[in-house]
Amino acid sequence: MAFDDPPRAPEPEVDEPTERRPQPGAQRLANPPSGEDDVYYLDLVADELSLARAQLASGLSPLAEAVLVRRIAQLHAQGDVALDELDAARALLAEALWRQGRPIAAGAAAGRIRAASLERRRPLVMVIEAEALAATGQLEAATRLMERIIEEVGVDDAWRLRSGVASRLPWPTPASLRPRRPVEPIAAGSEAAATADPSRTAAAHVRLEAARQGYLANDAERGDRELMVALRLDLRIAPEGIALLEPTLDDQSATERLLLYGDLLRAAGRAAEASAVYDRAARG
Repeated sequence: MAFDDPPRAPEPEVDEPTERRPQPGAQRLANPPSGEDDVYYLDLVADELSLARAQLASGLSPLAEAVLVRRIAQLHAQGDVALDELDAARALLAEALWRQGRPIAAGAAAGRIRAASLERRRPLVMVIEAEALAATGQLEAATRLMERIIEEVGVDDAWRLRSGVASRLPWPTPASLRPRRPVEPIAAGSEAAATADPSRTAAAHVRLEAARQGYLANDAERGDRELMVALRLDLRIAPEGIALLEPTLDDQSATERLLLYGDLLRAAGRAAEASAVYDRAARG
């Protein structure tokens, strides 16, 4: 009678040598050892500050705040702090907080910037400090700082720096946004009466700026759409619209774009005639 052999214990598996590859985000050696595959990783964002600037430009202020808080903590943890980078990160953090409608926290972040740093003398940082003073009830100091900013950069640049953020200070309105008083009484409901409305004038300039951003991003369709809306809101933006649209036209331009260009030219002519009538009435 034959007996089967007892079952053998399974042989231990021998792990095969795995190929060593660098982890994502790891720095490669200047002289890698022989046999290592050439694997390269490309970081599309140079550093955290560049990422935060891009997020602020995209309207993602809360994300920019998180990135900057982490970067500032990293700089403090390194021990040997790079003061210039720390000041730049604090200035960007102040901007991120201010654009979220938190002027007091933004002023506190701006106050941590060194007094001798160039970041402390940036006009935007001064605007944030003025808004923080106004939010804490120090209206006189805030008004003095606001007047200093206007003297240094002008009314138009101060308006651009604010970028529509709500303010407790009486910032002056640029001349281009101030409605011009009509020469003669205008019947209600007419096209000229619509263009004399200050709210429509301000909305037209907002649309004009959106058209400029569209053309800069090579999005002609978006730029044309915003420009048409701006022209309907206020005919007086026609000269600026022509300056935006002309560089984007060529022999292959669509018929719709050429029609828009014609509308701008006619609106500019009507605006020039109205301006001449206004000047003659002012001199008479």
